[in-house]
Amino acid sequence: MPDNFASLFEFLPIGAYRSTPAGRMLRANPALVRLNGCDTEAELLARVHDLATEWYVEPGRREQFKSQLAAQGRVTGFESEVHRHKTRERIWISENAHAVRGPDGRVEYYEGTVEEVTERVRERQRLLASEANLAQMIDLVPGVVYRVLTYPDGRRRMSYVSASVKPLLGIEPEAVLADPAMIFRLCHPEDLPRLVAAAGEAVPNERPLAIEFRVVLDGRERWLQMSSAPAPSEDGAIARVGMFFDISAHKQAEQALREHGELWKSALERLSDGVWDWDIERRTGMVSVQGKALLGYRDDELLGDPASMDAITHPDDIAGMRHARDAHFDGRAPVYMNEHRIRCKDGHWKWVLSRGVVMRRDADGRPLRMIGTHTDIDADKQAAALKRERDRAAAADQAKTMLLSRVSHELRTPLNAILGFAQLLELEGTATAGSPAPHPHERPHERPLERPHEEPREHADQRSPAQQRYLPHILASGRHLLGLVDDILDLSAVQTGQLRMEIEPIDPGALADEVLAMFASTAAQAGVEVQSTVAGAALPALAGDRKRCKQILSNLVSNAIKFNRPGGWVRLSAAAAPGGQIEVSVQDSGPGLTAGQQARLFQPFERAGAERGPVAGTGLGLALSRQFAEAMGGRIEVRSQPGVGSVFTLGLPAAGGDAAAASASAART
Repeated sequence: MPDNFASLFEFLPIGAYRSTPAGRMLRANPALVRLNGCDTEAELLARVHDLATEWYVEPGRREQFKSQLAAQGRVTGFESEVHRHKTRERIWISENAHAVRGPDGRVEYYEGTVEEVTERVRERQRLLASEANLAQMIDLVPGVVYRVLTYPDGRRRMSYVSASVKPLLGIEPEAVLADPAMIFRLCHPEDLPRLVAAAGEAVPNERPLAIEFRVVLDGRERWLQMSSAPAPSEDGAIARVGMFFDISAHKQAEQALREHGELWKSALERLSDGVWDWDIERRTGMVSVQGKALLGYRDDELLGDPASMDAITHPDDIAGMRHARDAHFDGRAPVYMNEHRIRCKDGHWKWVLSRGVVMRRDADGRPLRMIGTHTDIDADKQAAALKRERDRAAAADQAKTMLLSRVSHELRTPLNAILGFAQLLELEGTATAGSPAPHPHERPHERPLERPHEEPREHADQRSPAQQRYLPHILASGRHLLGLVDDILDLSAVQTGQLRMEIEPIDPGALADEVLAMFASTAAQAGVEVQSTVAGAALPALAGDRKRCKQILSNLVSNAIKFNRPGGWVRLSAAAAPGGQIEVSVQDSGPGLTAGQQARLFQPFERAGAERGPVAGTGLGLALSRQFAEAMGGRIEVRSQPGVGSVFTLGLPAAGGDAAAASASAART
């Protein structure tokens, strides 16, 4: 493989690959590795043996892909449903690929890109389903649905009319589309001026129109009710959509027609909620297609009568739901409104907001008919529950942080006393003749001067051999514990936003040299060679807090030396990075880290298995380093491979750039 493949595809935001015609994966960039749920390229390549059966969901899809490549030399926007190789989750992707041929003209491999388009495909599928549902609903509407366009020059064109115009008016839809004025010509002469005036007022002012008028068909009068409303403009023309119904049977049914027309149209087409209609007197009812689909049912399933709907209401919610409903029935509430859970077809419970209004009552005020809607609020309920859990977790985390901070502060006083007295004991054992050991509460400059004429006094070491052995352990353990306390205090300060930083320009080369000087002796004792090219990189200054930058780099270099091998090496390098950052990298020849260890590496008190080894530590160094870096507007990243070694990269904003200014502002706050 060419060596420049990684540099070309490493940072692509979409997947990139090479594969053989036989279906084996040769290379995959990090985006494709993540898309397939894997941690490394090696893991993905090991999983892929035959793309035709392991990748594509549709049988034969790989052959279609290869056929296009053979015929055209490339494929573009090749959408397929595939499996994530690791999780087997089904997703949609779009591929662009071309064939790479050898000197003999044979295809050696395919190169291409993969972009996940699951949401785009599903949205398209939902749109198609919505259009199909809309067409079905229009066919079921007991009237004529139309769309008419009015152009600036006064021309009118009907762009759509439903097929029901034929049984209602006795004319073909094509005839109406060709001559929109045909309906006006059918209008009763007495009603025509009123219809024209109403349309002339509503259309140019883009106002809704609702009017009743008569038409004359075969010498007979028939009453129509027409309703229309402005719609999004089209082709530079004012658009309107509308419906008209036959209300000849009895005009007294005006309220019922409005319920079945405007109310259903508004509920089904505009709100897309589930609509229910109950005949309370006969104890019958129905639920709209959307209402059934909301619960996972087909249109031929789920009776919509009150008893059936109550039967699938959650037992814990039914009392409150009936109380709210009875309050509306009795006239104590203007509308019925209640949130409750309903059991879906698959058995799970879904939260809905149920709203309804009694449309008809008898002479005694008893409800006879009620119409309402069900709105899916399950996502809102889950989001509210998650927010409560998040708030509780945040409060617990804040309490934990405050506890650690308080305990750490309280530990410092006794720890300093322990270390102070241990140091006094150490000095007492090494006191020279005539120089008595200081009192534990005596400062060095307060001790009395020795008289010149007095003979030097010999002070024998009064400590037992065991005490002499224990004392260094006391000092070492105390200093280790004090360092742990300091680290916890720093971590607490970062997490509570109380850590202040002084952002200033820092020379990367000088910073690296200063840190390496600190660890020269440690590296020599460990038999590890340390090299640095940072000073010669000729880079601009980076923007950061000098103390914290030194602390971060010291931690990275210390770890690279400690977790290395005799005869190993550590290399420091620096380079400018995209986004106006300076990157300082620490590479080592140590044992490397697995993907699982890398995932846990920056968690507090996580030592990635080193707690069982001989190297001491608290597990806070890398967690603090990342927190410090992010507080300065930077980052820390790691690349590692077991048996090869690790590369830790510290990226910080270059001094003087926008990123540096933002970092300084964040550090001050």
